[in-house]
Amino acid sequence: SAPPSFATGMRQRKQQQQNQPRSNIQIDSGGNEDNDYENKYNKSHDNNAPSTQQQISLRREKRATHSRTQQARLAEKSIAELGVMFTKMSSLISQQGEMLERIEDDVEAAGGDVDAGHDELVKVYGMTKGNRGLILK
Repeated sequence: SAPPSFATGMRQRKQQQQNQPRSNIQIDSGGNEDNDYENKYNKSHDNNAPSTQQQISLRREKRATHSRTQQARLAEKSIAELGVMFTKMSSLISQQGEMLERIEDDVEAAGGDVDAGHDELVKVYGMTKGNRGLILK
């Protein structure tokens, strides 16, 4: 006869498992059973000491708290650096504003000097215009 198919083999195994008597032995499934055992073990030995699970949980909380504290300090340091940068920027902007005012005053003074120079040139031109004949001799 032909060998049983995969599906047939699976059905046969299920039937065999159902027909076998159940035992009280529990197989570790990797779940919380270990934690339950540790909790029972620790409680039966020392009621004052925290269980292994509690110790692990406390360590995790401590690490998380430490991490959050470090992140808060880093954020505080960054904010302080930004404050210093804004203060320096404000000072530079103020200094540049003063320089612009001085430049503007100097440009206005130079414009006034140019106008005064133009007026003097017009006067000299007017005086020499009538005396061209004398100048050429």
